[in-house]
Amino acid sequence: MRWYFSYDVINQNDQKVGGKVASVVFGGHPEMETSASHQFLYASRPESVPFIQIERPFTDENVHQYQAAILSADRWFIQFPLFWYQAPGLVSDFIQEVFSKDFLDQNTKLLKDKEFGAIISVGVPLRQYQAGGREDVTISELLRPFQSFARAIGFKYLPPFVLAQHSYQPEHVQQENLVQFRQYLQLPTQANFAKRNAWLIESLHEISSEFDQPLKDQLNLVADEWSDAMDNLADIEAQLPKTTWR
Repeated sequence: MRWYFSYDVINQNDQKVGGKVASVVFGGHPEMETSASHQFLYASRPESVPFIQIERPFTDENVHQYQAAILSADRWFIQFPLFWYQAPGLVSDFIQEVFSKDFLDQNTKLLKDKEFGAIISVGVPLRQYQAGGREDVTISELLRPFQSFARAIGFKYLPPFVLAQHSYQPEHVQQENLVQFRQYLQLPTQANFAKRNAWLIESLHEISSEFDQPLKDQLNLVADEWSDAMDNLADIEAQLPKTTWR
């Protein structure tokens, strides 16, 4: 069974919709169908965010498609499980094939300042990835090669999104992970309160189309009432005395 995607290049005119960032995710799990964690991540992403499964062999055709998708996005991600403290070989091969000398020479300016991040799954509690923990190493240390890669290309490196022990998490934690993951993919880096609320309102309207009445109307009503509340807060803020205190 084939799942994933499309190699369609993101429409440049649609890159900024409602303050959302145009993103693309590359799947680096060599056995995607067997992973509950990565099935969850795939299903949780907004439909507007393309998912492209990395495939072997690396042909001129698929490498050019990968390159075009990266050039068309504001930010791009590699999604993979952490196997023995490192990414699968498929991921490192992808980087070497896609970021060839010719590609970099021709697109240095276009690649500069794009955002790049890693989406990873781990099989032990996240608290174990710290000095003194069972793993005795941090996630940031394990992903340092990706940070160095980003710096060398000129990408802005994003904090990783880590999904830990997904199958063992209760439903409410999985729901929180879903929302946080969608925000991670779409919200601008260090989005402020107003941008987060705008994202929430737009997302409620967006997902309401997936439901029948009366739930559809209820979701739209919640979104509209939340929007009105945010407008009232903006009015109150505008009337507050300005200060230079920092």
